[in-house]
Amino acid sequence: MFRFLFVAVRFAGLAAWSGSLVAVTSQAETPKVEIDPEVFRPVLVPGGSLISRGIRASESDAYYRVLDHARRVEPGALQAAATRFLLSRRKQSVNPVVRRQPVEEFPVFVDLYNNVKNPEVYLGQPVTLRGHVRRVVEMPAGANDFGIEMLYEVWLFTADSQQHPVVLIMTSVPGELLKEVGRLKADGRPVVVNGVSGSGYFFKMYGYPAADAYRFAPLVLGGQLNWTAPQPAGLNWSLPLVLAVGLGIFGVPIVWFVWRNRCEDRRRREQMASVTPETLDWIDGTAVRDEDGGAAGRENAGPLEET
Repeated sequence: MFRFLFVAVRFAGLAAWSGSLVAVTSQAETPKVEIDPEVFRPVLVPGGSLISRGIRASESDAYYRVLDHARRVEPGALQAAATRFLLSRRKQSVNPVVRRQPVEEFPVFVDLYNNVKNPEVYLGQPVTLRGHVRRVVEMPAGANDFGIEMLYEVWLFTADSQQHPVVLIMTSVPGELLKEVGRLKADGRPVVVNGVSGSGYFFKMYGYPAADAYRFAPLVLGGQLNWTAPQPAGLNWSLPLVLAVGLGIFGVPIVWFVWRNRCEDRRRREQMASVTPETLDWIDGTAVRDEDGGAAGRENAGPLEET
């Protein structure tokens, strides 16, 4: 009896330990959205600037650490945190028009650029960016301690960035988006894919070579890139319906008016034909009546004279 009780208690303890292990593992696999600000300290260069070319060796560990965190955090939680952060930025805007905009239309790019000299505002904060993509590059992640094998460099253009990109480094991109980019390239068409969004952590201002000089773009590190593919356009009956209604309103009276005029014209012709006088044949200026018309016309008679 005691042996059975001991075994039962032992199994209960194992079950509790197993449950706690699952809880710890689950917590490890799905971390909180927040990242320790100390992780981003290597990004700051002397003077507190966030602008530098490429990823420096001193930033490498922080770079992969943030990417690993972004791919393991729950996507919905990351986007919700980004919404809360951008709502706070919208509330602090001095522009009343911006304060009235939906959070989805908040000018993240402009606000971020305006705060480059204040790194504590955006550094390490979650943001969501929406727009169209013009460049997607699949590349090996390089050596790292987090098992990240493949990364995707995405150039996203938002509504407020004009011709300046936001560089997203993501650990996952929809396969359909990669196929769409490949199809556009194969057809020799410019890569422009709408309906793309991504949530991640602002890391730094990233230097990239442009045609005329070195330029800098916000660098955001994230996990899953989102793409809403355009739906095939269905048959739109609105235009044919409007045309049919317009034809009914304007066409029927016109048809009735034309039909009535033609009927009246035909009736007038019939009336005129019933009262038409005898005809005259004009030959060389001479009027020749038929024999029933009386004595008028000999072959060489002159023109008729008035009497």
